[in-house]
Amino acid sequence: MKKIILATVLLVAISITSFAGEKDVDVKLLSDLTTTLKSSVQVHWTNNDEFNKAAFKFNDKTAYAFYYADNNDLIGFAVQFNKEDLPAIVSEAFTSKYSGWELKDAIIFIDHNGYINYYAQVEKDKKGLNLKITPNGTVSVYNKYIARK
Repeated sequence: MKKIILATVLLVAISITSFAGEKDVDVKLLSDLTTTLKSSVQVHWTNNDEFNKAAFKFNDKTAYAFYYADNNDLIGFAVQFNKEDLPAIVSEAFTSKYSGWELKDAIIFIDHNGYINYYAQVEKDKKGLNLKITPNGTVSVYNKYIARK
């Protein structure tokens, strides 16, 4: 399940330019993730034709750093979140628009410039949705799938 949301988020991150406002930039979080990755002793690297991925721990959560395979430039970071860890505005946006849907997975994605977005995977009956939620609470569906029960 986590592989699906990470792969989808990465495709979105690679294929679109961020049109976020200045309030959506978190340079400190970007710096903290970069520093933690560099000082981590347990980093698990995986590679494919499009990107390289480093898995490591950040504040007791699983985090990933993504780099372009061809030039090793940073794409961004993803950090696994629990529903309880999501900011109130993000949680409320999800709950109000998708009441009755079960949150299966959630991450924060911060790109190489510090722009952040939240991504959630939700399911109801046999339907599944991958959602993008902006820091101001705008929710959009970027992928649908058939949920496995």
